[in-house]
Amino acid sequence: MLKGSMEHYSPFYQLLISLLLVLGSFLLAMFVGTVIALLLFDINIFTDTQTLNIYSDAVNISVLKFYQSIYSTGMFIIPPFIIAFLFNKDVLKSLFLHKGAKLPVALMATFIIIISLPMINLLGQVNSYLSLPEFMSGIETWMKDSEEQAKIVTQKFLIMNSYSDLWVNLIVIALIPAIGEELLFRGVLQGIFAKLTKNIHWGIIITAFLFAALHMQFYGLLPRMAMGILFGYLLVWSGSLWAPIIAHLANNAMAVITQYYILKGSLPKEVETIGTNGNYWISGLISIVLVLILLHIFRAICKRET
Repeated sequence: MLKGSMEHYSPFYQLLISLLLVLGSFLLAMFVGTVIALLLFDINIFTDTQTLNIYSDAVNISVLKFYQSIYSTGMFIIPPFIIAFLFNKDVLKSLFLHKGAKLPVALMATFIIIISLPMINLLGQVNSYLSLPEFMSGIETWMKDSEEQAKIVTQKFLIMNSYSDLWVNLIVIALIPAIGEELLFRGVLQGIFAKLTKNIHWGIIITAFLFAALHMQFYGLLPRMAMGILFGYLLVWSGSLWAPIIAHLANNAMAVITQYYILKGSLPKEVETIGTNGNYWISGLISIVLVLILLHIFRAICKRET
């Protein structure tokens, strides 16, 4: 029987198998997505190249969002369940989905993410000052190009003219990534790296680094890594993957909703740069202190709930 058949494998082999399963699932999902796109949108990605070219005036954002959903599902959502099935006899417990996040835990996790925004923006400012040595100038140029492309994709994805556009973005940009990325990174990889290093803190840090690096945005590495570390401890202390999922969803949803109301003119554009203007060091440092205090309270709440 396949269920739990690889439970005895070493963490290193579990990591290799996990990565192969992620790659295989991703390729299969993209193949299925190509077929569905041909049927639904009458678009062949191999011939209609301008349709998916983000720099083209003929780009079809709806198709790009469709592929984003397929990509996220194939790479992040499906593999963790297959991995958990092969490595453990209790799939939900293996992914920390067996235990729900009670209301105080969920509210505190959300509050921590909101309070951390100036800290995250401060780290983004610090990250923007970093530069690679001269002999790595080619890599730095590639990183800047990747950053610019990601920025263009995000800007075009966040163009919303109606509530239906808002809801689509909340699903594609907020909900699916929040569930998928937490399933793979915190639900699977964090545990494997903790076993490999025999230290839960190193497991959290390594996973957070990979989580940040996956986005292929060097100048957003520090803030995303900090966010990943927060998510990691939310899982460890609560014992439930729903805590980091809720926090991750809150972070993504706030970005989407804020942009929607900025486009409508209901909010000033400066809202999205809280913690980066004026005395951003002061607001960032205050945010760091508050986050540390809230994490201590969060841990106490989780112990009490347990």
